[in-house]
Amino acid sequence: MENKKWIIITLIGGGLMIIGSAVGSTAFYEFLYNLFSDYITEDLKPLLSAILAIISFLAAGGGYTVIAGVILVMLNQYRLGRIIISFGTGFGILGIIVYVTYYVVNLTGIITNPTSLAYLTQIYGLFSFNTGFGFVGTILAVIGRLGLKKPTKIVKEEPTPTQDEEASEVFNAQVKYCPNCGKALPLHANFCNECGTDFGER
Repeated sequence: MENKKWIIITLIGGGLMIIGSAVGSTAFYEFLYNLFSDYITEDLKPLLSAILAIISFLAAGGGYTVIAGVILVMLNQYRLGRIIISFGTGFGILGIIVYVTYYVVNLTGIITNPTSLAYLTQIYGLFSFNTGFGFVGTILAVIGRLGLKKPTKIVKEEPTPTQDEEASEVFNAQVKYCPNCGKALPLHANFCNECGTDFGER
């Protein structure tokens, strides 16, 4: 199984997320919805709200959602499984980038502008790793999800006949066999020179 290693890594990641109570960011999806709500027509808003509710539910599942996605992958539902894993990790890669950026900024003080810091803090608040277990689990789940690929189909080639087999086929096409003793005879033979059976009598 090509994906065995990545499935195990993703499962471990999902398990650590459960232990660390790490969940995907439901607020992040709401943030995106609110950001673009002015550009969405009234007809589409109910549909998008329903989709957002489903996504938020999946994101809230955290590690459980990741494991559900892995199960789908194991059932050959690769695309759907990978999408669900992404929801479970809360846009995992983006969340990790935000998480790391937030701590780097706090440790180094490279950003001093209060407005920028406020935005960063707000975005950071949209993601929740809660503990080290959750953070490591999310990283593993993201790595595993990136590694999961749809297996390539192996096309079995029909074995080509050997020279001996080809020669045998040619030989069989040019002879007939005595129905009495099984002796191979020329196609035009009227009797068997082994047992004397006369083919004209049959």
